Amino acid sequence: MLRAGLLDKTAVIQTPADTVNSLGEPVLTYSTFKTRRIALLPTSGTEQIDAMATQGTVLHRIRMRYTAGLKPKMRVLCESRTFEIQSVMERGRREEHEVLATEVVD
Repeated sequence: MLRAGLLDKTAVIQTPADTVNSLGEPVLTYSTFKTRRIALLPTSGTEQIDAMATQGTVLHRIRMRYTAGLKPKMRVLCESRTFEIQSVMERGRREEHEVLATEVVD
C-alpha cells in the first residue's frame, strides 16, 4: 500500500490527440486526463552529444495511486517539468501504478 505521505507532488497527466491546424497539417496536442498526487524519483541518467550539443536524458520512476486508463504515450506535467511515459506497471490489486518516464529537456 502506498502511503499518502510519499505522494508529495501534484501532477497533471495528459493524453495525446492528433488534430489538424488551419492549413490542414497534422498537429499533436494534449488534453488533461487526470490530476494526481505523485512521488517522483530519479533513477538513472545518460548523456549524449548530438549535433555539437550535449543532451541529457533522465529516467524517472513515478508512483501514484491506481489510475484506470493510464497508458504509455501519455505525459506527466509536474513542477514545470514534462515527463513522457515509457511504461506503466500495476502493483497490487489496483492499488498503485509505478510509471517509468523520461524527462523532456529543451
